[in-house]
Amino acid sequence: MAKRWWGLVIAAAITVALVSLASNVTSESQLSAEANTLLAVRSTFSKLVNSGAVWAGLPILSGWLVRRPLHAFAAGIVAGLLALVVHYGVGQLFGMFDETVWAANRMWFAFALVMGGPLGLVGVVARGGGPSGLLARLVVPAGAMLEPFFRGMFSVPTTLPWPERVASGTAGVVLVAAGIVGAAVMTRQRRQRLGPRTRS
Repeated sequence: MAKRWWGLVIAAAITVALVSLASNVTSESQLSAEANTLLAVRSTFSKLVNSGAVWAGLPILSGWLVRRPLHAFAAGIVAGLLALVVHYGVGQLFGMFDETVWAANRMWFAFALVMGGPLGLVGVVARGGGPSGLLARLVVPAGAMLEPFFRGMFSVPTTLPWPERVASGTAGVVLVAAGIVGAAVMTRQRRQRLGPRTRS
């Protein structure tokens, strides 16, 4: 059973890495401003799959999958580091990045190493009940709601091309909406679990 959950952790990390990488593939027509609508759509999707909510949610999901605290701590770190290695490694293999990409993004590796474990533990707590379980389940929705404001997605300079402005604003709206819906669902599920106990 443990091997199965670790397999899912690895699969999730690779999926996030490859989908994130694929979202950055830009055609010549997009670069030459001949396909601005397609560029706006691709950029929107890229901002979503490369969002902090998704990448921080990966170690949380990993911790939730493996369940045990020590395993969850390790899974959070492994998932984050593996996703980064696959993302940049495959990107370099296909010529999207050069050898400097590793040094240029070392802060993300440090973040995965330092924060992956605690985020994995959040996943374990999210499995439980009570206020702590609810708070843990609200971490990703709250992050999704706050991220657009933290990153200034709704205040993109007008000097940037319109596809970038549209992509930024659209991704921001989607993140906020997803966060609100996610928080509502988590809160409702908790109320439904408490309902039978209260009546009994």
